[in-house]
Amino acid sequence: MKKIILLFFIIFTIVSFSSTIHVSADTVKGGDDFYVLKNNVQVIKDTLNVLTNLATVTLVNDEWRKLEAEGGIKIKTDTMEATSSNLNYDLKNDIGILKGSVETKITLKKEKKDIYIFCDIINFDNKNKTYSGKMLDENALVKIIKEDYIIFAKSFEYDENTKILILKDNVKIKNDKKKINMDTSQATFKTDKNEISAEKVKLTLEIENKEENK
Repeated sequence: MKKIILLFFIIFTIVSFSSTIHVSADTVKGGDDFYVLKNNVQVIKDTLNVLTNLATVTLVNDEWRKLEAEGGIKIKTDTMEATSSNLNYDLKNDIGILKGSVETKITLKKEKKDIYIFCDIINFDNKNKTYSGKMLDENALVKIIKEDYIIFAKSFEYDENTKILILKDNVKIKNDKKKINMDTSQATFKTDKNEISAEKVKLTLEIENKEENK
């Protein structure tokens, strides 16, 4: 088995000469255009690190570029960590789709803050650091947590470069600490400054009344 895995490494290094892909697993089976990896699977390419128990790597146009995984998936990049039950990833273009109870943490390195996202599906571009996600159930909402802010929406888009989070459909933004409660159809949220922009808003700002001592 050690010889098979070593040969697998060599094949990837030669074919994907522009970027090395490291793969390890307890069991590796395949042929000229695909490999099935089982148990303790790890796939590493640049900043991408995928852990799972079942994955398939497929040759596309003479390049090892299609990665499919299922089961308990853990994925990590330099700014993002996520878990899901299904992953499809283009190893050449560094774009992927996570499906099935996706839980994601995006780290704002400069601000040293984290954004937590809970949804059914996320599309992500690891090269350009962009994300988009949604819920599949028409009655369910994406949940996003950023510090004291709890945000709900049917779908979202996020760009790490601009720090702009776009929220669409049935948007709810709540901050109990600052006593903010907002409902709108669409909003933008600047994650580095916690700035909100929206139209046609229902906004509740609570003011705590304290009786003066006489």
